[in-house]
Amino acid sequence: MDTNFKISNILYNMKHIGDLYYDLSSKAAKECNLTKPEADILLFIKNNPEFNTAKDIVKLRGFSKAYVSKAVEPLLDKELITIEIDKEDRRCQHLLLTEKSEPLLDILLKMQREFIDIITDGIDKEDIKTYIKIMDSFYKNSKKR
Repeated sequence: MDTNFKISNILYNMKHIGDLYYDLSSKAAKECNLTKPEADILLFIKNNPEFNTAKDIVKLRGFSKAYVSKAVEPLLDKELITIEIDKEDRRCQHLLLTEKSEPLLDILLKMQREFIDIITDGIDKEDIKTYIKIMDSFYKNSKKR
């Protein structure tokens, strides 16, 4: 299939968008007196409460085990998360947000909204829906390999 576009453009654009998110999230983490890994873990749990184990975070967010592990201990020490042992599998530990994390999550979620506002500025809502649908298709196609 003739795509009529350069692969390097796609990869560069994706990297630039990723860099923007990294910069915004690093700034928000600093504002919260958190490391970037700590902020990333809090946001993941907030945005995906049904996936609340370290294993889930590693698998779904693509972080290394060390990255997640490095964030969990300080979050526990700061009382921003707690651990709940799974009733059916005692080896499984669920990471749960505490009330103390809520003000920090307000700042972090505001950053995510700002990120979305920046990258979608001037783009029609229907075009955004189409883009998301196409990206989902790209993902599904990539998983066939």
